[in-house]
Amino acid sequence: MKGRNSGAVLIFIGLMLIVIFAVGLAVDRNPGALNRPYHYDFALDQFGAFCAGVWLPAGIVGIPLFLISLIVSLVREKKEKEKE
Repeated sequence: MKGRNSGAVLIFIGLMLIVIFAVGLAVDRNPGALNRPYHYDFALDQFGAFCAGVWLPAGIVGIPLFLISLIVSLVREKKEKEKE
């Protein structure tokens, strides 16, 4: 039971890092990607600036973390089904 919860947490962290990677890449290539006409949102602007600053490390860590955690989770699930 404990291994399953920690696997889910690692998958969630990997997905969060992938989202930061995608948003950061979009904002880095197009600085106005998150802006809407006639509306300014300070929090969204700061989130975009944060993602643009750390998108490369987030992608380097997040994508392998997500894939490895997903594969380990699937292997554990297959072993549990074979036991039954």
